[in-house]
Amino acid sequence: MHGTSMASPNACGVAACVLSALRQADLVGPGGMSPMELRRALEASAVVVDRLDPLSQGWGLINAPAAIAYATAHHGKPGQHLAFEVLVPSRGHARGIYLRDAAELTGPLTIGVEVRPLFDHPVTRSSEDMDELVNLELELSLESTAPWVTTPTSLVL
Repeated sequence: MHGTSMASPNACGVAACVLSALRQADLVGPGGMSPMELRRALEASAVVVDRLDPLSQGWGLINAPAAIAYATAHHGKPGQHLAFEVLVPSRGHARGIYLRDAAELTGPLTIGVEVRPLFDHPVTRSSEDMDELVNLELELSLESTAPWVTTPTSLVL
């Protein structure tokens, strides 16, 4: 967790409370929820504060009860424990797209993006880990929040 001197400790405390509540409800045991699964629950359940600039609030205001509900509903589903690396190869493998030159704004622009799943397995993988790597197939829904950006409706990974 990253943030200011109060935001990061607060977020970590909420994460600990969420894990404690899930453990009390026997939803997760030791090693039962990956760090990415917890992070996804916290980010997906955050509440956007309308009066704040979207770039200054990240995912929004952390919400422990909603994170518990999200984790309960999605625990164990395919892909929940995965992180994804999103890169733009034509921009030096940047993590995003920044249009700097006026020439890029004269007409429609097509930019390819790579999405890679990140597995949290150790260097030495068991046969179950290898089965997961080989058999992974996720259909991801894509949605643009900017009206001037178009994307495919889905991506099969």
